[in-house]
Parts: sequence; structure tokens; C-alpha cells
Amino acid sequence: MKKTLPLFLLALSILAACKGREGSHAERTYTVECTFDVDSTVVLDHLVLYTDRHTSLGFDSLDLNPQHSFVHTGSTLGLDELYLCSDGGELCRFFATGNAKVSMKMEMVGDSLKATFDPSSGDSINPWLQQQMAHFRTLLGPARKDAIDSLCHQYPHDIRCGLLLRDQIEMLKDSIFVRRCLGGLADDAKPDWLMKSIDRTLEESSRKPRPSRRLAPFVMQTDSTTFDFSASRSDYLIVHIWSDYSQASIDSLKVVARLAKDDYSMKRLKLVTICLSAPDSTWWRQQIKDIDGLHAWLPAGLGDERMRKWDIKNVPTVIVCDMYNNQQQRNEWGQRLRVSLDRIPNRSTFTHTPKTIPNRGR
Repeated sequence: MKKTLPLFLLALSILAACKGREGSHAERTYTVECTFDVDSTVVLDHLVLYTDRHTSLGFDSLDLNPQHSFVHTGSTLGLDELYLCSDGGELCRFFATGNAKVSMKMEMVGDSLKATFDPSSGDSINPWLQQQMAHFRTLLGPARKDAIDSLCHQYPHDIRCGLLLRDQIEMLKDSIFVRRCLGGLADDAKPDWLMKSIDRTLEESSRKPRPSRRLAPFVMQTDSTTFDFSASRSDYLIVHIWSDYSQASIDSLKVVARLAKDDYSMKRLKLVTICLSAPDSTWWRQQIKDIDGLHAWLPAGLGDERMRKWDIKNVPTVIVCDMYNNQQQRNEWGQRLRVSLDRIPNRSTFTHTPKTIPNRGR
């Protein structure tokens, strides 16, 4: 439903078939209780729970009771990584330790199922990780690094910090920073299996091809006109991509608008905002009211073909591009964004008195 089953799970299943299940008298049990809050259009046949024990892989077929819920009992030597899957692929991933009681609810959000973990249950890992991930989605690049660096150094023996760091690798895009945070964690917070997983994720990230420097051209209907990104123009663009489900993107929309209108009004710069999610057109227009520039709303969101061509995976995203659609800067904020805007040529016909640019502490 969300994505295909990870390839490493398939590899682990082969390993499990070869080695068999390893047991120990030191294993402790845990329970998983899950309820599906969905309508009749969602097909939940052939649910499977994969259990990665880091030495072997277990899998159990699940049958829902009339209340659309199930209870699963497992056992672990330390910490198991579990994947709830349907015929459509992975629905969610979570963790279980001995004596834990994982309580979760699966609900429809858009066209996907989202897991919510009960913070009052006997589960110290999953609700904490979910809370941290929600908080991190509100943070921009530098603040995100500061937050995770602080957690790793405040709680060096907490394996949750290692798990969180692994999940943030794609967003951080900084292998040196990740290694530095790992150096601040004690061995019990980064067991061998987790380090191997982090190393693999870093290696895969480094092999990914760099996206094209040129944004794919397309035609977009804005609030006031039809805008063709491939048409000849004299202005640079600062493109801000945002949505209603990200408060950070709503806040940064106002920040970028002030930059374009006040600090850089003398530059050959045009603001283009693209909203990927809004309750309705009235709410969207209220957010862009009094913001100079071109504004578009793409109801398909991240699934819009044009956003896929631009490799947009998260909000907020800010892109500075020249008159030929070459990206000059992408997802840089604060001083780095200002340095990019400083390089933009002034308007040749700029005749009125330029506004004073505030002291930026250079």
C-alpha cells in the first residue's frame, strides 16, 4: 500500500530458511495489539508480520477478528524489528523488546494507512520514536542536526537515539555528521546489527545519482496566470513548496515571502509558491493573500507527476533557479540561502530607492 517489501527482508528470509530459528532460555515475550480503523474499501487480506531478530527472520500470517484487530505474541533476546505487511507491501515498521506491550492503531490518512502508537502502553520505544519523528518534520536542516546531536550526547546509552539517527540519514544527507553522532553513542546504543544497517544505508545514499541540476520544465496553472517553466524569462525564481500538514512549511512560506518582497526586491527575482495539500481553495487563498508572486495548488501532492520529475519528497522545499531553470540552490536556509540570493543580478530598470537590507551579522 505504501511501498514494496524491503529487499533485505527477502535476503533475511533466505537466511532464516537456511539457519532456522535460533532460541535461547534468555528470551522474553512481548505482545502486539493492533486495531484497524478503516472502511470497507480497504482490503486487509493476507496480512503478514515479519520479525527481524537480526540473526533470523520470522513471519506469521495474521487473521483479523470481527473488530478488525489482532493480537500477536513474540519472544526476543533483545530488540526485534517488526514489519506489518499486506499484499501491497509494507504498512509500517516498529520495534519490540522483552515484556513490552505494543499497542497500535492503523488509520487511513489520504490514500495510505498510518500507524499510531499508544504512549500509555508498556512500550518505551515506538511512541517516543513517533513523537521525535513528528517533531523533526517541523525542523529545518540546521535545527534538525542540532536536535539529534543533542539527543545523542544527552542519552548516549539509549538505543532509541541510534534508531532515530538511522531513520534521519536520508534527510540529513551528511555522512560525516552521522559518524560524529555515532561517536557520541555508547556501544549498547549501537549494537552490531544497527551499525551494519546504518553502514548499509550510508553506502546506498552515497551511490544514489545526483539529481539533474536543471529543473524539468512544465506548465503550471497559478492563481493569476499560466506559467511555463521552460519559457524564456529574465527573472530568477525562488520556488517554495509547502503543505497544510507541515507547520514548518507554512511558517517558512512567510519567511521566504518576506525575503523576496523586502530584502531582495531590487533583484531579478520572482517568487513561486506551490501548495501540495490544503483543506480547500478558500484556506489556500487565505494563506497566500498579500504575498507577491505566483501561487499554485497541486491537489495530487507529492504524487503529482511534475513533483516527481523535480524529485520533491518532503516539505518544505525551497529551490533557487536561474532564468534557464538551472538550480542554484536547493533546500538551503538562513545565511546560505541569502548568499545564493545575493548573487542574483539587480534589475537593470530599478529606478526607485532600494530598501535597506537589515544587518545580517556578517
